[in-house]
Amino acid sequence: LKPLFLAVIISSILVSTVAIVEYFWTNPFLLFARVYCAAGFGRPNAFESGRSMATFGNAMFLGAYYTLIIPLIVSYLLWRDKDTVPRALPYLALLLSTIALLVTFGRAAWLGTAAGVILVGWFNWSTIKRSKYQIIPLVAILLIALVGVGVTGKTYSLPNRAVSIVKIEGSSLTRIQMWNASLPLVADTPLLGSGPDTFKYVFGKYKPQGWTQHADDPLLDRAHNDALQTAVTDGMISLVAYLWIFILLIGSGIKRLRAAEPMREGWLAVGLLGALLAYWIQLQFNFSHFSIAPLFWIFLGIESRLLFTRGQSRIVETGLEESKKPLAIGFIVLACTYLAVLSSIPLVADIHFARGRDLESIGKISQAVSEYKTASSLNVTEPLYKTTLGQALFRFGKKTAKEEYLSLGTAAFEQAQQINPINEQAYFTAAASYLVAGRAGKPVYLKKAIENDRRGLALNPVMVDAYIDMGVAYAYLNNYDDAINAWNQALAIEPGSDRAYYDLGWIYERKGNRAQAKQAYEKALRLNPRLREAKAAYDRL
Repeated sequence: LKPLFLAVIISSILVSTVAIVEYFWTNPFLLFARVYCAAGFGRPNAFESGRSMATFGNAMFLGAYYTLIIPLIVSYLLWRDKDTVPRALPYLALLLSTIALLVTFGRAAWLGTAAGVILVGWFNWSTIKRSKYQIIPLVAILLIALVGVGVTGKTYSLPNRAVSIVKIEGSSLTRIQMWNASLPLVADTPLLGSGPDTFKYVFGKYKPQGWTQHADDPLLDRAHNDALQTAVTDGMISLVAYLWIFILLIGSGIKRLRAAEPMREGWLAVGLLGALLAYWIQLQFNFSHFSIAPLFWIFLGIESRLLFTRGQSRIVETGLEESKKPLAIGFIVLACTYLAVLSSIPLVADIHFARGRDLESIGKISQAVSEYKTASSLNVTEPLYKTTLGQALFRFGKKTAKEEYLSLGTAAFEQAQQINPINEQAYFTAAASYLVAGRAGKPVYLKKAIENDRRGLALNPVMVDAYIDMGVAYAYLNNYDDAINAWNQALAIEPGSDRAYYDLGWIYERKGNRAQAKQAYEKALRLNPRLREAKAAYDRL
């Protein structure tokens, strides 16, 4: 138990320290928020920059981490026989973790953690009643955290964020819309689902009215409810199996722990049960992520061992000779060092990538290209580095008028698509760069733009921007009928697209059909009265 709990305690102290430093003493734009957003989640905004992300790069994932950690620490501190680790460590870990949890401003994580701690307190209620002094430090830690975060609040205030839990607005309303739109998907493929990780490809069928799909607003790829996500993508058979495992664990765990004789592992079994419940509750408002999910399943495995195999344990002797133990320990240290270095490489790559974004934003494209190349060489499995490198090379080629950069950019796009052939964004991003080059007098890239848009649309058939860009490419190739067809497909998905109507007006005018052109321009103006190009064209006709 000691190595396990020490690992939990020390890692939580490290993560929480980063989170607190990030929130109180640095601008998140200069720390992990910037790196994280650069690595795939757009530019940092006010919403994200007001929340700590720590080493997880996302406030929601960081909050999910604490749902697994805090109930476990509380359980240890409430247990009578505390001799596993030095007493000061868990108190310090709990204080820092509570502050860090609060500054994530993650409401789902707050709810889950509260539920997990309440479950732990319920198991320990008799102890609390007998020794009330044990709960005084825990209450003091909570008050210190609440006051500390409340007094120094920046973007959010704790009371307003807490009250928003029961308000149907903002992200709460968005989640309800997502869930309502996802329910019909379960009926479409009830038994086996649409397939693992296919949510974004089927969600467009029932997306809420007014939701659009553009390059800067890609399709929703998670239901933000784990049970619903499982039902949609893996089917009801998987959902029943998943819920059966979890309900069996929680239900039987409560029953066995309430009836069991006092045991040395009791604090761990109770803490893990509270942690698993806390994590699962927050999961019904968010989604499972690979940075947290392994810890959840490891905890579930340990808990199953503690609850269901007590009395059947046995000691396993290694049989290792004394003279060979230093060699074995050295091998373990070497392996752990290698894993530590290996696991840090993606973060270093993200830092180089973020630096490249910064350089490109101030016009230093050649230096940005160098940073993107470094990021790509460090983490060869990330297609985003390659697509961004391709975009930068195309911009640099346009700026310097050198064809070689366009060839290098094309190679980067193709490498990104080889890394992940079912990532539609890699095709759409490449198509957008090809279209710019094609409109600058290089027809070969217009054909490349159409080809890549088609490949992307085969994966994501409701990307409005792709249909519009494909229509523009056809128009520059003087293929007017295909251009009209592409823009009409865009309007079938988003009837309120002023850009599609403007492009239709332009093509009808080129074809000499003034009446249809004027009608299309008029519709564009109705949708967007500030569209000056449409106003000028309408007045001209």
